[in-house]
Amino acid sequence: MRVAVGSAAVAVAGLATTGAGGWYYADELLQVRPEPPDYPVEVIAVVGTTVTLSGPGADEPGVVGLEWPGGFARVGREIDVAGEYVLRSIQPYPQLPSVGTQVRVAYYAAPDDLRDLSRVAGVAARRIEFDGPLGRYPATYLPGDGERWMVHVHGRGATRGQAYRLIPAVHRLGLPQLSIAYRNDDGAPEGPHREYGLGWTESEDLAAALDWAREQGAREFVLTGYSMGGAIVGNLLRLAGSDGVAGVVYDSPVLSWLDILAYQARLRGVPAFGATVAASVVRARTGINVWAMDQVAHADRLDVPVLLFHGSGDTTVPVTSSDRFAAARPDLVTYLRGEAEHVRNWNLDPAAYEAAVTAFLTSLPAHAAVRA
Repeated sequence: MRVAVGSAAVAVAGLATTGAGGWYYADELLQVRPEPPDYPVEVIAVVGTTVTLSGPGADEPGVVGLEWPGGFARVGREIDVAGEYVLRSIQPYPQLPSVGTQVRVAYYAAPDDLRDLSRVAGVAARRIEFDGPLGRYPATYLPGDGERWMVHVHGRGATRGQAYRLIPAVHRLGLPQLSIAYRNDDGAPEGPHREYGLGWTESEDLAAALDWAREQGAREFVLTGYSMGGAIVGNLLRLAGSDGVAGVVYDSPVLSWLDILAYQARLRGVPAFGATVAASVVRARTGINVWAMDQVAHADRLDVPVLLFHGSGDTTVPVTSSDRFAAARPDLVTYLRGEAEHVRNWNLDPAAYEAAVTAFLTSLPAHAAVRA
């Protein structure tokens, strides 16, 4: 999401006050632009439980993955750095790379391949499809016990694999899990004009996924939203209410598109009104009302417990949105504010992150109350 929003903010600098500029900015914000996989990091050595890497991203903080065609490993924090070479611990997850393999560092920290995911997570992951407003959508289903399900919603430009690093911890609690795709994802139907709906339309896809889960016996849900997934979850709650929702977990969430646009504009010395102009153009062009979706401005409507992770190092979604949201509803929001970059809160301290999620899930009432 950072590249698209950042490019859009640059466009605002010279053009936001004109109709043409607003239209160009809307294109930057809304258009889906898949990026082909790139493997810029070279494996220099693998010795015992360590790996030496060289290339962009080799020093990515925390616990991350190494991905290459046909394989995946997990690496720990830096042990040593010598010039361009980075020494880290490594574990097969479930593979190890050979010397000379070109890899990429993956903050998802878990394999996309469902057979490999099943091996490392200890649960039989499988691909399912559910019917939605635009056709058939894929999702990753992980069975469990009980009628409370955890449903994961990834961010803009990400995949359902964004949630996979958390799956083992939740599985240990016995909850069935579903990580969904939505419109414009790989394997999912295209949205109108192949554009993002910023949560405004994707919430319909989430609602359809919940309907499928109910058909499988789900009675209530904990919804997890990463980045734009937070906007999708929030818009679902705005439209459908919170009946049957036991709680929400947010990680670096989009709570206010206006905050994001203004923040990205400020980083580039763009007048703040440019963000408002762009949001108005988006609404006129698509019907998307970012004001109505603003969870910070409408925090008084919140009526479910929220576990909120956000890092001060986030250069994509401003942590100040989460600060204000948590301050407005301390009765319902448990806020863990760290130093991580965008959606890297798990990576910096997996044990603490998983402990917080476990404590939150086990603290929720046995059944979500039906709210008038």
